[in-house]
Amino acid sequence: MAGLWTEGFETHQIASQWDRRYVTRTGSFTIQAGRVFGSAGSINAAVFVAPSFGLETTLGVAFGVNLLVQTGAFTALDGLYFERGGVEQVHLEFVKNAGSFEIKIMRGATQLGITTSAFVYAAWHHFELKVTPHPSTGSFELRHNEVNVLSASGINTAGSGSSQADGFAMRFASTSTNNRLDDIGVWGASGAAPNDFVGDSVVEGLSISGAGATTQWTPSAGSNFDNVDDTGSLTPDDAGANGFNSSDTVAQRDLYAYGDLTQIDGTILWVQLDTQLAMATTGSRNVKTKYRDPDTTVVDIATKAVTLTVYASFADVMSANPNGATAWDATDVNGGQFGVEIAT
Repeated sequence: MAGLWTEGFETHQIASQWDRRYVTRTGSFTIQAGRVFGSAGSINAAVFVAPSFGLETTLGVAFGVNLLVQTGAFTALDGLYFERGGVEQVHLEFVKNAGSFEIKIMRGATQLGITTSAFVYAAWHHFELKVTPHPSTGSFELRHNEVNVLSASGINTAGSGSSQADGFAMRFASTSTNNRLDDIGVWGASGAAPNDFVGDSVVEGLSISGAGATTQWTPSAGSNFDNVDDTGSLTPDDAGANGFNSSDTVAQRDLYAYGDLTQIDGTILWVQLDTQLAMATTGSRNVKTKYRDPDTTVVDIATKAVTLTVYASFADVMSANPNGATAWDATDVNGGQFGVEIAT
């Protein structure tokens, strides 16, 4: 599985977009300046639950965080969660002290460990947590700026009572504005790399910038890419609002060009494509997501079953270029195109 989920708060910045992208979403994140560039999400009273990844023996999450002391303490159970079937296995909790903060690793109300390092407020930190959920032989390791600051093994890390985990969630009951999260990447230990600590990494979100090589779907108005060229802070393009593209014909394809990477020119760990689809009327369709390589080869990514008349977001997380299963590079992304095709 390797790469499983990405959040950088740059291409999805409003409630209706988050409602599609997450299986559960309550409350909100206020958009703030990002850790390295772009945007970050400010932690408010909110719950964001990512779609299930399928069971993994080990899960990891890398993330940036910036906490401001003057905004008050978190309540118990606020933090980042690894879950199985929506039930907590282990969560990471921020502890606000008078002059700095610490991090606890918790199984429900049971503390599994707390850092002895004190982390300064009003500065960005990069953490990475790796957890193997198991009722008796579980383990975890927490790294700060790529250095191990807390770990344990041979312990109960399975709050559900069963081993493995299939989900990630951000759960914050308290209102604590101006505490920022950014550059969130979730990975699993199975499959090809990256399947272990990814180190200090950034997430760069790209939006559609123009029409691709094939434009066969019918735009509700204007050109095809005008209907889907959302940028994070703008009102999203929806049916009945700013337009949409549609097709009822098998094999019809729409491809789109995206903006270029400006912050990433080294190793690309994975690429996540988010595609929003809905039925125009009651029924169902299978839609293929597609990738067109700079060499003009067009390949399938995955097939999505579309059954609802309200929009849902379908995520494809690709640790390798689907054209040849080779490692991604900036040329693949900048010169590539992504899109959709009616399958059946």
